[in-house]
Order: sequence, then C-alpha cells, then structure tokens
Amino acid sequence: MIYSVYKLLLVGMFLGPALALADESSARVTLQDAKRYAVERNLDVLALRRAADEKKANAGLANSAFFPRLGVAGGAETNRGGDAAALGYLYGNFNVFRGFEDTYKSQVAAIESEIVDARLRQAEFRVGLDVEQQFHLYLLKKVVIALKDAALELNAKHKGMAAKRRSRGLSASSDVMEFELRDSLIRSDLMLLGQELKEARIRLRKLLGEEVGARIEPAGSLQHQHLKGELKEYILKIKDTSETVRIANRELARSNVEAKLWRARWLPVVDVEAQAGYLNLDNRPPTGGLGVRGVVLAKFDLFSGFSGMWERRAGEAKQLKAEAQLKRALQEVLGDTEAAYVRLRTIQDRVDVEDQNESRAKRYYDAVIDEYRRGLKNSADVKVAAEMLFETRIRRESFKFDFLKERLELERSLGSPIETELVHD
Repeated sequence: MIYSVYKLLLVGMFLGPALALADESSARVTLQDAKRYAVERNLDVLALRRAADEKKANAGLANSAFFPRLGVAGGAETNRGGDAAALGYLYGNFNVFRGFEDTYKSQVAAIESEIVDARLRQAEFRVGLDVEQQFHLYLLKKVVIALKDAALELNAKHKGMAAKRRSRGLSASSDVMEFELRDSLIRSDLMLLGQELKEARIRLRKLLGEEVGARIEPAGSLQHQHLKGELKEYILKIKDTSETVRIANRELARSNVEAKLWRARWLPVVDVEAQAGYLNLDNRPPTGGLGVRGVVLAKFDLFSGFSGMWERRAGEAKQLKAEAQLKRALQEVLGDTEAAYVRLRTIQDRVDVEDQNESRAKRYYDAVIDEYRRGLKNSADVKVAAEMLFETRIRRESFKFDFLKERLELERSLGSPIETELVHD
C-alpha cells in the first residue's frame, strides 16, 4: 500500500507539468509558435546541441597543448649506497615545438566544432520545415472537410428539389435516388477525411513532443503564394546558404589540415622542463639543500616503421574523398534546387488556372440550376455541375498545399527560407 502511494506521487511529480501543457495545448496554435516549440524540444536537435558543446570542449582541450604544465612532486628516494632523502619540488614542462602537430590538431578541432554547429542549424531548420508541412496538411484536410460538408448540405437541397419534382410527376424516382447515393458517397469521403485529419494531428503532435495535448488545433488557412526571384538567384545562394554544401566544404577543410599531420613525423620535437626544490639525489647539489634543474630536450625519429609515409597516403586519400563529396553535394543541391523551382512554377500557374476554373464552375452550376428549374436540365446535370463546382474548389486548395510543400523542398535544398508573395483571393 505504501509503495503504491509512493509510486503515484512519483508519477504525479513527473507527469504533472506534462498534463498542464496538454491542457494548455488544447487551444489554437499558430505556425510560428508550433515551429518554435518543436525546435526547442526535438530530441535530435537536443542531441546535436550536446554534441556541439562536446566539440567546443574538445577545441578548448586541443588548445591546452599550447600552455605549460605546472605541478608539485613529493616523495622519498634511496640510492644504492643506502642513502635516503625526502623529495619535494615544483616542476614545469613546456613543448616548444612538435612539428606543428598541435597547431594542426587545434585547427581540426575548431573545424569539427564548426561542422557540428552547421549540422545543428540544419537540424533546427529542417524540424521547422517538417512542422510547417504537417501544419499545412492539417489545414488542407480541414478545409476539404468543410467543402465536403458544404457539398453535403447542397446535395440535400438538390434532393429536396428532386423530391418536389417527383411529387409533381415531372421526374422519375431514380432522380431522388441519385442524390441519395451522392449523399452516401460524400459521407464515406468524410469518414476517410476525418481519419486523415486525426493522423495529421498525431504526426504534428509527435513533432511538437509527447507532452502536447491531443486537442491541439492549428490556426490559419492555406495561403495562395507566388514565388519571388529567378532560378539563377537561388543557385548563386547555394554555396552560402546550403548547409549540406557548407558541411561538405568544412569537411574538405578538415581533411586538408589532417593531410598535413604526417609532416610532423619528419620534424624534431623540442621540450623544456624545469624543477626547483628538493630534487632527487642524482640532481641534488653537494650541500644537499634546495636545487634547480633545467632541461632542453630535442628528439628526432630516424625511423618510425614507415608510419609517416602511410599517414601521408591516408591523408591524401581522405582529401580526395572529401573533394569528391563536396562536388557530389553541389551537384545534388543544384539538381534538387532546379527541379523544385520548375515544379513550383508549374504548380503556381495551376493554382492561377484553378482560380479561373472555380469561377467557370460556379457560372456553369448557376446556369444548370436555372435550366433545371425551367425543366431544361435533369437531376444528373445538376449532380455533375455540383460535383464539378466542389471538385474545382478542392483541386484549388490541393494545389495551394502542393505549392507550400514544394516550397519547403526548395528551402531544404537551399538551407534557408525563400521569399514569396501572398496573392489575395
């Protein structure tokens, strides 16, 4: 019993804040708030932040090689003659030269820190894009459901009109059945759309974090946007904005520095060491008191088992690999950018066409209804006109979403937001 109460208290301590957030998240949330919330809590981003801290610490550790080592030593010593003495002295040592190895390692550590920082910025940016895509998908499903509801309501009106004509003997019973069938089909579509809306909310919640409540409601509507700028403008930005290219570029810089490390094997190592105090018996002055000792030591390997040669070959191979990876990254980003740009332009034009199609469908529907009332059209014509009206509206919203989706793909390639202009409907 005591254990159960203790367990409940622990659950309340850890889940209390999450439940509070879940209750707050039942309110409407804007796109910018959702993106900011997701970036702050995404686990991959959090892991990269810790990795960035680690690399910064490693860069500081590499720089520590440029500072002297100071310390205190103490103990006791006996020699072969049986003499014994206490030891206690201050010591310091400093590497004067190590064939630039410490310099190269410091540069490598700094570049690795830059690479992780670039990966972190890339991860944060892409999480925001993922949130935006799911956010827009939710808005699409929501507006399609609203259009289907409107189609259902209009179909009920048409069914009433057909029933009146049937009662007057102006139409067959199949006319009413036709609208009943359409009612059932629309309701079936609504069931699937309701499921897809819930799935979109679940995916959005997953991006935002488990503590977000189930009743989160994205606010806003799908925007009709046009792309600003030409393809050549985006291509010129790739080297500066694309994180993929920038990371490949920094990895090439790292391989260039690492390729120089083998040179350290062909240069001497020079160290300076100093001691002051009660030194060991061999270095203690004849009086047996305090002493000072200094050493300058230079070492040069005449033979190291061909390690320098193999390091040079490995460094050159790594350098060539990094160059190939940079070229591949540039080619991929250029190809993705061009393809996304072409798709965006096409979708943008199709949205404009669908605006015109919606106007045409509305005029056609109004004409068919008028002729139906005058007995010039039948129920099948009314049904087709209504379907075309709502189909063009749904197509228009779908193309607006496709534009937003392709815009996000272009931004993924470029590694930065792009400018668009809002077209007022």
